[in-house]
Amino acid sequence: MTLLQIGKMFFPESEDVFHRPMTRVCELVEAGYLSVVVLKVTGKRFYIVTPKGVKLLKKHKLSDGLRAVKKINHLSFEHDEWVTDVRIIFEKRLGIADWIPERVLKQKNVRKKVPDGIVTQYGIQYVIEVEKTLKNKLSYERIFLETCSTHYPEAVILYIAANETNKLWLMKQAEGWERIYFATINDFTRMEWEVKFENPKGHVIEFGREYQGGVHFNDPEIEVMDGDDGLKNIHEAEQEYLRFTEEDLKPK
Repeated sequence: MTLLQIGKMFFPESEDVFHRPMTRVCELVEAGYLSVVVLKVTGKRFYIVTPKGVKLLKKHKLSDGLRAVKKINHLSFEHDEWVTDVRIIFEKRLGIADWIPERVLKQKNVRKKVPDGIVTQYGIQYVIEVEKTLKNKLSYERIFLETCSTHYPEAVILYIAANETNKLWLMKQAEGWERIYFATINDFTRMEWEVKFENPKGHVIEFGREYQGGVHFNDPEIEVMDGDDGLKNIHEAEQEYLRFTEEDLKPK
């Protein structure tokens, strides 16, 4: 997770999205439960659980049997970050907290392609796919058939596309499949009260937080100021906070 994701997941109602999460993260890093990975391309920091951290999670039956991640896949980190954002919104804003992640699904289904996540609400299973980049038409013909007919014949399939253009293209490929619904990542990350998915026939499924409750994130990606007195983006804000934190941790 990024620092912002940690804040949303574990400190969702905190007014300061950096101070409390960063203080706790620094403690966990210093204790050896978390490690920091800095991506060379973007400079973005990810915090991942170490083997020592996994051992502690297993002790408290919180690991799902997963091992520590040895390294971040630099080819898919942006996609994985989007998946985490979607998971946090399902859990914290929509009140749907039984997300089964890809890594857990792979342990149970080694021989087949698994989705990015699965959630269940009111007895309905939703299979979730986050599509940051598009595959070719023939790939989707096969994937839709295998997903709907072979692997998840009773589930509703939710696709989250990178933008509206990609969403419409995917919907066209899914003509004939009434159980496949589509939204965009922007529909998720910018949602206020609900997120809507639409299938190729125009039918809509709506997930709303007005009934589930759910937090309203203090989101610096929206609120941070531009200009001489502000920070241009969330990554600069995190780096600035880390600089001050590192200075505070130095021996006096």
